Amino acid sequence: LYKGKLENECYVTIRTFVLSKKCSIQNLKAKLDLLSKLQHPNLVSLLGHCIDGGVQDDSSTQKLHLVYEYVPNGDYHTHLSEYSAEKALKWPDRLAILIGVAKAVHFLHTGVIPGCFSNQLKTKSVLLDEHCIPKLSDYGMSIIKEDIEKFETKGEKKSKSCQRTKMDNDVYNFGFIMLESLVGPITCDKGETFFLNEKASFGSQDGRRKIVDPIVLTTCSQESLSIAISITTKCISQDSSSLPSFEDVLWNLQYAAQVQATADADQKSD
Repeated sequence: LYKGKLENECYVTIRTFVLSKKCSIQNLKAKLDLLSKLQHPNLVSLLGHCIDGGVQDDSSTQKLHLVYEYVPNGDYHTHLSEYSAEKALKWPDRLAILIGVAKAVHFLHTGVIPGCFSNQLKTKSVLLDEHCIPKLSDYGMSIIKEDIEKFETKGEKKSKSCQRTKMDNDVYNFGFIMLESLVGPITCDKGETFFLNEKASFGSQDGRRKIVDPIVLTTCSQESLSIAISITTKCISQDSSSLPSFEDVLWNLQYAAQVQATADADQKSD
C-alpha cells in the first residue's frame, strides 16, 4: 500500500498486486472498468489502474496497480480503539458511520448487475475522511481475486457452522462491524467466540454494562441501543435462513439514529 501525489497536488492511495500466471489482461480490464463505475459517497473511489511488467498475458512478473482516492482520517478500527473522552466516537457518531457503510453495501448489492458481493467487510476496511464520513475500501475485490497471485481476505469472517450465500456473508460480516461499534475492537479471529460467549449479556442491563463500550453507554439512549443490539444479533445468527436483508439492516440503523436524535433533543430541552 502506497501514498502518492498527483500533478494536481491531490493525494492518492496505490495498492499493488502480483497478477496470476493464468490472468487474462483483456478480461481483467473489463472487470476493472466495472469497478471504476462503482461510484457512491460512501465508497473509496477507484480513480484508475496500471498494469506493468510485460505485455504477455501469462507473464509472471506483471503487476496491477490500483489508484484510489486518499482518505486522510484513518480507519474505523483505530478510532474505536481511542478511549480518550475528547477523541472517542460517541454513539450518534458510530450510528452515522454504520448507516453510511450500510448504504454503500446496499448499493454494491443492488446498484450494479450482477451485484457486487463478498466485500471484505471489517472495521479496518472502513475509512473516515476529514468530516468523519465513512468510505468503504477493499470492496469488489472478489471480482478480480482470480486474477491475483496469493489473494488473501484477511479479517473477513466465515462461519464454519453453515453454508452462506455471498450476500449472506456480507450481512454476517457487517454484523461484526456493528458488534465492534457496540463493544469496541475485537481481534478478527475471536469475534464469533466472543459473541457466542457474551450473547446472553446483551439481554440485561447488568450484562450490557459489563460488555458495552463505556463511551456508548454514556452517550446512547436505551431504546436506540436496544434496536442496534437486536439487528446486530440477527446479522450474526448461526441460522442463515433468519439473516435480515441489507434493507432491514439499514432501516433499523436509521430508526436507531432517529430515536437517538429525539432523545438527545429532549435532553437538551430539559
